[in-house]
Amino acid sequence: MTTTKAERHSAILELVNRGSAHTQQDIAAALARRGMRITQATISRDIQELGLVRSGSGYRSSAALVRELVLSVEIVEPIAVIRTPPGTANLVARRIDEAGLPGIAGTVAGDDTIIAVLRKPAAGRALKQLLGNAF
Repeated sequence: MTTTKAERHSAILELVNRGSAHTQQDIAAALARRGMRITQATISRDIQELGLVRSGSGYRSSAALVRELVLSVEIVEPIAVIRTPPGTANLVARRIDEAGLPGIAGTVAGDDTIIAVLRKPAAGRALKQLLGNAF
């Protein structure tokens, strides 16, 4: 059975959303049960392209994980100070940078704190919305 990238991605996201994608081998086995024979290298590329992150409970979308990691957002124009659990600031900063919000000039991440430089006051609202918080 020939599988398109879109079909593979859809199937992988379904597995992730069900919480049944703990390892790449789990993903490969689940896809094989659906008649999709995919190499580990292709699964690895798909995981990267989909922005999936491996957590203690298996693969998750980075957007969903980021929402859980943000502890607080404080706007002190022209910057926003974002607090995260230790060791997770880079993941959240990457999500902000990849979102390409026009009002955000860039981010600097430490271990548990991110500084986001705001181009305009409304950018703080867009940033909070992206992070899924109403702080």
